Amino acid sequence: MPQGASKLIADIQTGRLSLVASGGADIEALCDVAARSNPKRGFLIVSRVLGRHLPTRPREMRKVMDDIATQISRDLPEPVVLLGMAETATALGHGVFAAYRRDNPSVSAIYLQTSRQRVESAQVMASFEEGHSHATTHLVQVRAETAAIAASARTLIMVDDECSTGGTFLACADAMRSAMPKLERIETCCITDWSDGAYLPGMPLETTAHSVLEGRMDWTPTDGIERTVLAAASNRPGTAPDTGMRSRTGILEPEAARRSYLAEMPDERVLVLGDGEHSYEALLVAEDLEAAGAVAAVQCMTRSPALLGYAMGSVSELRDSYGSGAPCYVYNLLEHRPDRVVIVAEALGTQSDDVLTALAKLGSDIPVSLVQCRYDAAI
Repeated sequence: MPQGASKLIADIQTGRLSLVASGGADIEALCDVAARSNPKRGFLIVSRVLGRHLPTRPREMRKVMDDIATQISRDLPEPVVLLGMAETATALGHGVFAAYRRDNPSVSAIYLQTSRQRVESAQVMASFEEGHSHATTHLVQVRAETAAIAASARTLIMVDDECSTGGTFLACADAMRSAMPKLERIETCCITDWSDGAYLPGMPLETTAHSVLEGRMDWTPTDGIERTVLAAASNRPGTAPDTGMRSRTGILEPEAARRSYLAEMPDERVLVLGDGEHSYEALLVAEDLEAAGAVAAVQCMTRSPALLGYAMGSVSELRDSYGSGAPCYVYNLLEHRPDRVVIVAEALGTQSDDVLTALAKLGSDIPVSLVQCRYDAAI
């Protein structure tokens, strides 16, 4: 192991996972691990800075977004498409785009995210499969106003939270190259990259990889354990609301919702919960609360099934507000020690009731409020 490198070995329920970082990077400052309740892949690398499974302070999220954006090459062929991966990396991708747009205001660039939700009146520009996932199908959708810009892209920048083998990047690149006939360059971005660059020779075009931490992994599944079975609706698409995020179909500038602003109390501890792919606005709400004196953290409801233990101190099941019937979860609901939970939603469902029920099961009666978000049609 290189001098100063860090190592993490975890014997989780489904096997042994060994992570070794290159150089002096600190693995445990950026991630933890858990077991997946998924027969396709038994481990889950859980980011500490993503605002998904673990509560994350807004400044930590912004820092990793800025760190990734500064690594993106300059003087890329334009137009540039930044593509955030659903569902886990939608806030990350949006934040990287915001930082990239701030630092490169003259570049012709557009942000898209893959989605598990169908947008009515949008066309599917491309789709691809993420074989190890609980929800395998990624849809890339565009509207009439964004289709021509996306199709004319000469650079594609893919943003994901973590890269284990690079298989998702490969599948996405192949699909997007077919939809973008003028594509010349590809860049991949993630927080942690354990692939050791093994996927890069298979990429369809010249590709540059960026990450905050890179290293290698070894995974040894446990023999003889009972294989979990994914819920029948795990990969079923839902429907995005008409007033939902425009990032699903392409935006030229970072977007923010029209929403009510919350009353806050100085030093109040607030957990802000995003809903699945609708996660960037949760960061914006948390930043507003902190600017007013609260102590905020961001997490998200997710379709990702995981087992209790290691990074997962608690698990609560919720109903999907997008109508897919897929089971949804929130993990570590009380880790931030919140005085209040704020749900940030674009689609209204049973989120408040489900979170109140989950809190009661965990022995808490803290209040829950919901912020409804609506997005304008302009790109």
